[in-house]
Amino acid sequence: MKVRTLLLTLAVPAVMTLTAGAQPATAQPATAQPAVGQTEPVIIDWPTQDKLLGWAAAVEHEGQQHHPEVYAGVAIDPTLGTVVVHRVPSAAFDDAVRRLLPPSAAVRYVDAVYPERELAAWAAEVVADTDYWRERGVELNLVGSRPGQCVLVGTEEPVRDAASIGARYPGWPLCVEHDGGAVTLAGEQG
Repeated sequence: MKVRTLLLTLAVPAVMTLTAGAQPATAQPATAQPAVGQTEPVIIDWPTQDKLLGWAAAVEHEGQQHHPEVYAGVAIDPTLGTVVVHRVPSAAFDDAVRRLLPPSAAVRYVDAVYPERELAAWAAEVVADTDYWRERGVELNLVGSRPGQCVLVGTEEPVRDAASIGARYPGWPLCVEHDGGAVTLAGEQG
């Protein structure tokens, strides 16, 4: 079963991402670390967040339903008020997005190598191998995808595990990581 997630990363720039591979999401404002002496997290509510999320959902639907061979994911950057569309370069899909969104919508296109459906299929195979990896002492903490780039595999020991994971899935674009530290295994470019 394919699921999508909504992540808000408080980095520069702050980006909200809809991607394949994690738990279903709800449109919730981001939380930041509590200030010193504060017990509750600070809620960040971007003024354009709801509008951007609506536009991103429309792009996601268009891509998945009518352009699955090129659609790789969608994100929003609330700090810039921009919808970020990941896709294998396609004039037809770009035109469909422009027709779909209002003229005032700021859209940034990001070239991808792999469409979402291809990465999701590979990720599903990794998930199906969870017991195989556990029997070999590799605990998979995360399996998903980085839009248009790679199958994302999180383990406790990415440097140790990257070679064996790459050997199990030869030619696949894999990013093996733990807490932001990554070992990228370049697969065959589609």
